[in-house]
Amino acid sequence: IDASHSTKRALTYSSTSDDEEESHPIFEVVMTDSYINYDDLYIPRKIYKHLPPTVETALLHYRGKEWFVSISIGDRRRFKEGWKLFVLDNYAKRGFVVKFTLVDISSLYVDFNVEVNGEGTLDRNTVEID
Repeated sequence: IDASHSTKRALTYSSTSDDEEESHPIFEVVMTDSYINYDDLYIPRKIYKHLPPTVETALLHYRGKEWFVSISIGDRRRFKEGWKLFVLDNYAKRGFVVKFTLVDISSLYVDFNVEVNGEGTLDRNTVEID
């Protein structure tokens, strides 16, 4: 296996609009084994720059349900405790694309609408983007 094709942590970030200031900030993640098996998902800088530095909780909305997920504090913010439960509850598999839209910010938590798309794969040789 070519090591460049078996990256443990692969993220892709995108915005659906060039007018990001006028719309809600968005990021997408291509699910990998590490995102499925651990309470750990990095939030891109372009998203966490919108978050108050002291906010430690995210509320993820998907299919009419809500999940509370802790957010780490510091230079590299990420979803922590609660992320794995979200993944398990929604049967997210390797190769699925999970899209996060930041829809609300308060002093206690931030709200993300989430979309989970894809059929996933069990192929461990899937090409993943660094």
